[in-house]
Amino acid sequence: MKYIAVLFLVFFLGSASDLDLVKIDAVNMTDIKALDRNGVIINQVHPDHIVAEISKDMYRMVRSRGFNIEVIQENITEIYRQNSMMKSTRSQYLTYDTYVDSMITMATNYPAICRLDTLGYSHNNRLLLIMKISDNAETDEIEPEVHFEANVHGDEKIGWAVSFWMIRYLLENYATDTLVQRLVDTREIWIAPMVNPDGFVAHSRYNGRNVDLNRNWGWMWGDEWNCGTDFMSENEARRFVEHFWRHSFVTYVSFHAGTIYISEPWSYSTYVQPPEQNLLHHLSQGYAYFTGYPYGQGSVGMYPINGCTKDYDYGCGGEMGWSVEVCYYKTPSPDSIDPIFDRDRPAMLRLMHRAGQGIGGYVYDSLSIEPTKLRALVYVDPAGWPSYSRSANGDFHRFYLPGTYSVTVLSPGYEPKTVDSVVVPSGTPDSSVYIEVGLIPNPELPIYATDVVGTRYVSTYSNQTYPVEALGPRDGQAYKVDASKWIVLGFDWPIHDYAGNDLIVYRSSGTGSATIRVSNDWFGSWQTLGIANDTVTAFDISTVSLDSACYVRIEASSTFMLDAVEAFQEPTGVAKDDDIAAVSGIQFEIMPTVLREGDLLQVTSMRQQPLKIKLFNLLGQSLKEEVLEPGTTQFSLAGLPAGIYFLVGPDIHSSRRIILVD
Repeated sequence: MKYIAVLFLVFFLGSASDLDLVKIDAVNMTDIKALDRNGVIINQVHPDHIVAEISKDMYRMVRSRGFNIEVIQENITEIYRQNSMMKSTRSQYLTYDTYVDSMITMATNYPAICRLDTLGYSHNNRLLLIMKISDNAETDEIEPEVHFEANVHGDEKIGWAVSFWMIRYLLENYATDTLVQRLVDTREIWIAPMVNPDGFVAHSRYNGRNVDLNRNWGWMWGDEWNCGTDFMSENEARRFVEHFWRHSFVTYVSFHAGTIYISEPWSYSTYVQPPEQNLLHHLSQGYAYFTGYPYGQGSVGMYPINGCTKDYDYGCGGEMGWSVEVCYYKTPSPDSIDPIFDRDRPAMLRLMHRAGQGIGGYVYDSLSIEPTKLRALVYVDPAGWPSYSRSANGDFHRFYLPGTYSVTVLSPGYEPKTVDSVVVPSGTPDSSVYIEVGLIPNPELPIYATDVVGTRYVSTYSNQTYPVEALGPRDGQAYKVDASKWIVLGFDWPIHDYAGNDLIVYRSSGTGSATIRVSNDWFGSWQTLGIANDTVTAFDISTVSLDSACYVRIEASSTFMLDAVEAFQEPTGVAKDDDIAAVSGIQFEIMPTVLREGDLLQVTSMRQQPLKIKLFNLLGQSLKEEVLEPGTTQFSLAGLPAGIYFLVGPDIHSSRRIILVD
C-alpha cells in the first residue's frame, strides 16, 4: 500500500501529546471534514479510507463517530524527530541554528548573485529568512519573479530540504550550468525554506502559538482547527503577506508532505473552479512530467480547507499558486532527501523557466515629465482575473499560453485603458510579449479599493461570488457578503477627510445592510462609520476623528451585495509620497541586509520629511540613532560585534533586520 513506511530506526513509546499514524475508514467528505475540524491531521484521502495522524486522546472521539481505526505506526512524531537528527553520508536535515548559519554563509560566499533578507521574527523570536537569487540581487529589476517556500507545517521537514537544496544548487552551479545562468540572469528567484521555524524546532505542525499557518491566511479564513484568532493573526503570516504585497510574483509554490499531490486553487470550495484553471493545469502537467505527481484542484483531490496560502496568493495576488506534496512521510530518513530533490529539481527549474512566458509590461503616468511608475490592477481577458503591476518599477508579468488577449489596466485617479490584440507568441518555453501602458490622470474620477486584504469564509454552496468583484470602480459586479461575514479592502490612495462625505459604499442589489469600519492599519483597530443599508450610502470619516483611512472593513448584518467602495481623490490628482508610504507600511528600506565588517549600510527614506530611526540589538538595547533625510543615506556599523540588529522607525510597520557577520 502507498502508506507503507520507509525504513525507520527504532520504535518509540509515545506520550499522549505525540501522534500516531493511522488508517480511518472515513469516505464521506462531510465526515472527513468534520474529523479535520476536530483536530485529526489528514494526510491522504483514498476511496475507502483516509491516512491521518491522531493523538492518543483522540481515539475515543474518532470511534464515537462510528469509525474504525487501524494503527499504521505508533508515535510517528518521535520517529520523525529521530529521522531529523540522523547523520547521513549524503544530504541531511539541519538544526535551526545550523540552517541560519548556512544561509548566512551562502549569502556571504555568493554576494554577486544572492541577497539574504530577514522578513521578521516568528512568535518565539526566530528569524524568518528568505534568499533572493538573481544576477543583480541588490537591484529590483524588471524581471519575472518566482517564489518558493516550505515548512509552513513545521514537522514537514522534507519540504524544507527540497527548497533549501535548491538554493545551494542554484548558487553552486551558476558558474558552470548554462540553464542555471539563464534563469538567475533573467528572473528574480525568492526562496524561503523555513516559514515556521518554531514548528521546525518543536517537530510540530503548528507555530509557537499552536496555530496552523496554512489555515491562517485571509482568503476565506475561518471555521478551521487552530486557524488563529483572526486572519493573518500570526507573526509568520503577517511578515510573509507583507513580502508578497511588495512584489508581484508570477508563480508561487509551497512545499508540503504527508501525501503526493500537486494541489491547485481552490482548496476552499469544491463548487467553483479558478477562472484560469487551464493555465494552472498546464503548469501542473509540466511539473508532473518530471515527478509523476498527480495534480488537480486541492478541494477535490484532497479535501476542502479555508485560509490556505495558495488560495490567498492566487485569489488576492493573481499568482499561479500550488501546494506541492512531495512525500508520503513528512520527515523521512535523510537518505530520502537527495532522491526527492533530484526528482523535483527539474520540475522546479521548468517552473522558473515558464514564469517568463506570457504577457509582461510597464504601467506609467503618460502625462508626467518623467513617467511615474504606477501600481495598477491588471486584467487579462477573457479570464479577467486581476494581478498587479508594482509601484517600484511599474512592471507586471503574467503567465499565459500562446494566443491573443486583451489587457485592461486600472489605477485610482487615472482613466482605465484596454490594450486589444495582445499576442503571446509561440516558439520557446518563455516566449512573451511586452507592452507599455500609459495612463492618463483624471482628477474627476473617484478612487477605489485595489486590494482584497482578507475575507471571512462564506457558504460556497450558495455563494459562488469572488471577493475581487469588490475591487475597482462600481460596475454592477458584486461580491456577496454573507450575513455575519466580512471583507477587508485596501486603498492605494488614502481616503482623505474633506468637507462633507468622503466615502461611498455601493450595493448592487438586494436589501442587505452592513457595518462599515475604517482604519489606517490592515489589522485594525477599526473605527465604526455607520451602517450601509441602501443602494448608495455615503460616510464622513471625520465622524470618527480620522483625517484619512487606508482600509475599509465591511461586516454584513444580512446578505450584502457589495459592488464597490469609492472615495474622492485629492484635488491635485496626485497622491503624496507620505501617503504611499503609509499605505504600503514601508517608511524606509535598507540594503544589504547581511553586512561584513567595513560595509556601508544604505538606508532609503520613502518620506518627504526627516525620519528618525534607531538601531537596536537583540536584547532591545538602543545603540544608535539617526535622522534620515529624504533619499538614500549611508552609514557605518563599525565597532559593532557580529550579530543580529534591527532598525526601527516611528511606527510598528517600519523595522528592518540586519545581520552583521565576521
